[in-house]
Amino acid sequence: MSAAATSSSRELPPPADNITRHTLSPESELRIEIPTGISSTITLRSGSAELFGAELAIDRPLHLTSAKVAIFTWHGCILDVSNQDQLDIIYASDETDANVSYVNTHAQLEAMRDEALGNSANPNAAPATATVETTMTTATTAVGGPRVLLVGPADCGKSSLARVLTAYAVKLGRTPILVDLDASQNMLSVPGTIAAIPVSSDMISPDCYGTSSIMGGSSSSASGGAMMPLVLWYGSQDLTAHPDVYKAQLSKLGHAIDERLSGDTDANASGIIVNTSGLIEDIGYQYLLHAIEAFRINVVLVLGHDRLYSMLGTQFKKDYEGGGGPMRKAPILIKLPRSGGVVSRDASFRRALRSQSIKRYFYGNSTPPKSSDGPSSSNYQFSPCLIEVRMADIQLHKLSNISLAASLLPISAKQSTDPIQLSTIPSSEITSKFQHSVLAVCHPSAVEKYEHSGSARDLYLAGVAGFVIVEKVDVDKASMSLLSPCGGSLPSGHLLSGDIFWLDNDSLEPAQLQFD
Repeated sequence: MSAAATSSSRELPPPADNITRHTLSPESELRIEIPTGISSTITLRSGSAELFGAELAIDRPLHLTSAKVAIFTWHGCILDVSNQDQLDIIYASDETDANVSYVNTHAQLEAMRDEALGNSANPNAAPATATVETTMTTATTAVGGPRVLLVGPADCGKSSLARVLTAYAVKLGRTPILVDLDASQNMLSVPGTIAAIPVSSDMISPDCYGTSSIMGGSSSSASGGAMMPLVLWYGSQDLTAHPDVYKAQLSKLGHAIDERLSGDTDANASGIIVNTSGLIEDIGYQYLLHAIEAFRINVVLVLGHDRLYSMLGTQFKKDYEGGGGPMRKAPILIKLPRSGGVVSRDASFRRALRSQSIKRYFYGNSTPPKSSDGPSSSNYQFSPCLIEVRMADIQLHKLSNISLAASLLPISAKQSTDPIQLSTIPSSEITSKFQHSVLAVCHPSAVEKYEHSGSARDLYLAGVAGFVIVEKVDVDKASMSLLSPCGGSLPSGHLLSGDIFWLDNDSLEPAQLQFD
C-alpha cells in the first residue's frame, strides 16, 4: 500500500476556526497568493504533496509570508490552510500539464547523468542512447552531465523550475550545482549578487521558499548543509548598469565551477542548473549567449517564449554549425510550456521579496508566533549584532567604468587598461547617505591578492565573506555602526558598496546610491 493511501485512511479531526481544508485530486495543485505582510500556514494532513519538488511532511506546518506558490500532488492529498480570508487568492487547478513536462525533462536529464557516469567508467564505450529521448541523445559532450540554462522573460517560472529540477535530482542521490545569475531577485543570496552552490539531500526542504539560501536557512549560517554558496557582489539590481562587470563575473563563476567539478566524477555527472534573469532583449540576450559559453551549457530550456526559442535556434546554427574553426556541438534547445500557476509580480511585491531576502540573511527564517506572544510577534532563528568600526580601520570601495569610446583609440586598437576600476571612498565622504546600505565584506584571501597586485579584479571577481548593513554613520566620531550576522571583528577591513539598501520597515527604495 502506498504512503499516500496509508496516511489518507486515518481519521482527521475537524479543522480549527481559522483553518480551511482543501482536498486535492491526483495531478492537481493548490495555487496560493499571499499578499505582502501577510502570513499563512499550510499543513499536509494526508496523502503526499510537494512545493518546488520538495516533499511536505505530514502534520508539519509550512509557514509562508508574502508568497505566490503552488502545492502540487501526484496522488492526491488533504491540505489545511490558515488565514484564508486574508489571502489574495487560493484555488485548486487540474491544469498541470506543465508539471508533467517538467518531470519528463528531469527524466531526460537523469539519462544524461547516467550516460556521463557510464562514459567516465568506460571512456571507449559507445554512447548508451536507448533510454534517452531523441532530443537529448546528442547532448553527450566532454563536459560530463547536463549543464542546463533556464531562459525566458520575467515571471515565466524559471526560478520555480530550477528548484524543481534541483530537488528531483537530489532525491536520486545527485549533487547538482545550482546557479542563480539574477542579481535583482537572487534565490541563493541577497539582492545585488550572483551565486552558486552544490546541493545535497540535507539542503532540500519546503521551508526553503523565499529564503536567502534557497535550500533552507540563511547564507550567513550553516543552512542545513555543510556547503556555503560562492557569492560574487555585483552591487546593483540593474543588470544593464555594468555589462563589463557582469560578463566578467559570469566568466569567473563558470571557471570556478569547472575547477569545483574537475576530478569529481559524480559531481561532474550531476551537472549544473543555471537560473537567469528576465532580460532577454538587447544586452540581456548578449548575457544569455555569454552565459552559454561561460558555463559550457549543453541544454537550454526556453520557458513560454516562441520568439526567444527561434532566436536561439538561429544563433546556434550560425555559431556552432558554420564558419571557421573546429566544429562544436550546439546545445540542445528545448521549449517548455509555462505553468498555469505562474503569476506576475508587481514592483511593490518584488521589493518586499528583496527586503525579505536581506532580512532572512541576518535573522534567518521566521516561525509562526505563539499565542502568548501576541499577533504581531515574530520569532527568528538568528540574532544579529551591531558592531562599531572606526573609519580609519576600513576601506570602502566602489566600482567605476572607464571604457573608452572607439573614436578615442587608434584604429583597430583595443583598450589596454581594465575597463572596470575600484575607487576608494575617502573617510570624509562617508556620510549619512550610506545609512541603510548593504556592504559586501571582502574575503581575506582576496584582500591579500589585491594588496599585492593592485588589480581591482582580485576583489570584485572574488567570492565575498559576507554582508553588513550600515545602521549609523557618526561623522563626529569617525565611526560606523554595522549590523553583522555574527559578533566579533569583520573578516577584513575592505568593503564593497553598491546601490542595495535595506530598512526593516520594508519602505526604503533602493535607488539612492549609484556607481559612477
